Amino acid sequence: MRENMRFFAQSLSFFVISALSANSAVNKYKREKHKLFFRKVLSKIMGITKKAWINYRDKSKIDLKEPIAIVGSSGLRSVGKIVIDEFVKKMNPRLFAELYSYGFPSVYYGPSYLGAPSAVGVKMAKGNVVELPRVEFYILENEKQNQDVIITRGYQAYNALNQYAVADKVTDLFRELHVKKVISLGAQVVEEGISSCATDLELLEETYKYGIKKTKVDSFIGFSGLVVAIGREKGLKGVCLFANTAQNLIDPEYPDFNAAKELLEKVGEILGIRVDTSDLEERRRVEKGLTEEKRAREREESREEERAREREREELSGYV
Repeated sequence: MRENMRFFAQSLSFFVISALSANSAVNKYKREKHKLFFRKVLSKIMGITKKAWINYRDKSKIDLKEPIAIVGSSGLRSVGKIVIDEFVKKMNPRLFAELYSYGFPSVYYGPSYLGAPSAVGVKMAKGNVVELPRVEFYILENEKQNQDVIITRGYQAYNALNQYAVADKVTDLFRELHVKKVISLGAQVVEEGISSCATDLELLEETYKYGIKKTKVDSFIGFSGLVVAIGREKGLKGVCLFANTAQNLIDPEYPDFNAAKELLEKVGEILGIRVDTSDLEERRRVEKGLTEEKRAREREESREEERAREREREELSGYV
């Protein structure tokens, strides 16, 4: 539909501008005026595809103490998403706002952070209630540190235009709430341990005291990294934290619970918040057991195939 709209708008604009240019009775001023009008029409039609808006669940005045925002979304081995999900599950923060976009599909047929083929639709929530895909904003009051936390559960838009529109809206909200620092979460397959990059060298050096190394990774794909980068252009300080994981070529977003556990513990240390990671440890053990069982089964199947080939060779040798 988007391509049809583009074709219609461009064709309409071309037709009218051509007609006006060919009519000698229309002076140059009117031609230019009409050209400007139809360019605006084209811009508005195309702008529909990047619309994003925020609905506030909590209408009360939001008064936060030195807020820090943490941001995670689906991505490499789902590490950032798992960390945010655990914060929401274990710390019981208050949902105060949701961001919606025309650029959010309900399902991806491949890695969402790579803009895989997708389909528009709705999500099925508990009780078979339909919901639109969205970015969620939670407030966690951290009285011990006198610094509140905005937990942001991100969502990947289907293309670059919509990713930028959404990240722009998110960072505008962070500015309105006077966020002091943004911490975006992700994963990488190059370096051991937790590594980082930041919007400035001073902030990067702050991470060193937590045993975090400067990353050699040259890009952070998707929603979470874009929020930090666009925030930098608006004066927001930000840091990206990466857990080490292993690539899964069959399903790049297949969850790595061990990497998520390590990153969750590190984020908790930075924020001065203790988050229970026993669930992630249990899921890690179960996943490890399933992986080992699968590998053992594959080895046995491989040996059985080799034995079958050996029997076949022995049977064929009798005809030589």
